[in-house]
Amino acid sequence: MSIWQPRINAQARVKYVGIVEALESDIKNRQVKPGDRLPTQRQIANVLGVDLTTVTRAMKEAASKGLVEAQIGNGTFIAQTAYNQYNVLHLTEGKHLDLSMNNPPNPVNLKLELEIAEALTQLSETGEQPLNHLSYQETAGHPDDREAGRVWLFDKLGQEKADAILVTSGAHNAIYSILSYLKRSGIKSIAAPELCYPGLRAIADQLQLEVYSVAMDGEGVIPEALEKVIKYYRVGAFYVTPNFDNPTSTTLPSERRIKIADIAQKYQIQLIEDDPYYVFLDTPLPALYTLVPPQTWHIATVSKCLSPALRVAFVVTPNVTEALALAEETRVNNIMSPPLMSAVVARWIQTGRILPLIEAIKSENSQRQALASSIFNLTTKNASAAPHMWLPLPRGMTALNFSEQAGRLGVSVVPSTAFVSTRSQRQGVRISLGGARDYTSLEQGLQLLSNLYLNRENRSKSII
Repeated sequence: MSIWQPRINAQARVKYVGIVEALESDIKNRQVKPGDRLPTQRQIANVLGVDLTTVTRAMKEAASKGLVEAQIGNGTFIAQTAYNQYNVLHLTEGKHLDLSMNNPPNPVNLKLELEIAEALTQLSETGEQPLNHLSYQETAGHPDDREAGRVWLFDKLGQEKADAILVTSGAHNAIYSILSYLKRSGIKSIAAPELCYPGLRAIADQLQLEVYSVAMDGEGVIPEALEKVIKYYRVGAFYVTPNFDNPTSTTLPSERRIKIADIAQKYQIQLIEDDPYYVFLDTPLPALYTLVPPQTWHIATVSKCLSPALRVAFVVTPNVTEALALAEETRVNNIMSPPLMSAVVARWIQTGRILPLIEAIKSENSQRQALASSIFNLTTKNASAAPHMWLPLPRGMTALNFSEQAGRLGVSVVPSTAFVSTRSQRQGVRISLGGARDYTSLEQGLQLLSNLYLNRENRSKSII
């Protein structure tokens, strides 16, 4: 464990800001890492020749930015969340094989760009519909697109009317709008898995919502841990990805879903169910929305199961009143979802074409998971069709060091520090299997990672 060497950015407008900027710069440049200790505030003040109140103000500002965290009785440390905003750029820039971005794979026999072009051609030959989609749309989405969303989600949610469904520009846009609306409704803090989608933390920070982490195990979020967080911090909402969790790839078993729904009802909290991977399940599991619909906001994006180029997500709200309110909130940051993308997705749903497209990608996911399983000698029982895999690291191996060493070998992966919601001691990396264009490059990359994992690879070598 290192100890931060206090310094101050002399160019800063005021001294306390200069301390924060210097600390942030040292974090960016890897001079200090999560878990490293800071000197006491009095020691920092003595070294820098500033007032103790200046250092206290600087530490409060650093804590609000997620750079440091104070542990009562132990001191102040570089926070686990400190690298969230720097990890991805630093670890993917200039790498030869990018296994960091969670893209769906491109099956050899599937030309999605041609499928999109064909759908647009079909739309242009069907009469008025393409003209409708070349104009400004309702923020909630074109009625035909909302109805398509209802049809697509019916088997999962049993939603019989499209009135409570909105179309948004992907899941990120949906999460932002929902959290913004909930904050306006009086919610000040939310709970989230200890490792979760980094965008959630970024949105919460932007909206000045407190985030409290919920412990996880091999089956995902622990319901009893969630209840403790709700009782202690009085959070108003809980965010979760129930199927093929990002990043851990765990899927919540039915009994845990029922317990979470019961807890939500007991404490009257809102549930934000981000569920892009349901279509990859071999055996359907109950959505939280079906267990407690009056308190659940369900998000189903096609960006993660078809292509990130399709910025289309269907949001099922608790009721029509909430749908109208969410549409008003969404209009502030995004006038409408992309009309032509929405029209293409709706066309695929209406004609049934979406099913073989997703099945082709699911099959590709399964084949890539099997390849990864054979190389790492890991089971994929609960993540057989997930587009990413989670590699837990043994004691003594840190996620940040592993990912940086992998980068020097020419492969980019994302360390657990990028996914920490508040705090977590778990060390692992997320490997996105869809990033490689073909099996040969994927196999080479995974073999390099496996060798690094087993500590056999020359760490200065770069061969792909």
